[in-house]
Amino acid sequence: MPYFDRFDICEAYLALEWDWHNGGWLQERPSNKRRMESTDVQLHRMRFKAGAGFNGYDSLSENGREIYHQLEKRYGLTEGVVKR
Repeated sequence: MPYFDRFDICEAYLALEWDWHNGGWLQERPSNKRRMESTDVQLHRMRFKAGAGFNGYDSLSENGREIYHQLEKRYGLTEGVVKR
């Protein structure tokens, strides 16, 4: 069970969008549809900057990976499908 860590949450959302985007944004996420903008744009507006070595899923902490997997389930993204 993941614990609350803002940085891990933001990185997990960013990695999820990088892996599962369609047309540059994660269309399964309601806030992306409502705003018609990507998670990356929303994170930028929050002034979030991933660490210098961040390169997606492989860079996530253990907690970040648990958050990532919960997000996959929440948005109905199927594991085993080839990610971008």
